[in-house]
Amino acid sequence: TAIPTLQKSKERLSVIRGTVPNLIDPPHGCRFHPRCPKAKTICEREKPKMVEVEPEHFVACHMYGTQGDWKR
Repeated sequence: TAIPTLQKSKERLSVIRGTVPNLIDPPHGCRFHPRCPKAKTICEREKPKMVEVEPEHFVACHMYGTQGDWKR
């Protein structure tokens, strides 16, 4: 969920540097590829599919599961 809680300790998320993409004219492919440090050529060409990795927890990233630090 997106509701913060004080009961559970969570790991800190990393920040994606740069500017949020234009919502009227977003970049082709993955909307994050212009500012993602792990972006590959496929990210520029194809929008990633949404995958449910846990109940009600979704990921849309071509690199998910391909590199050790992206695996759950």
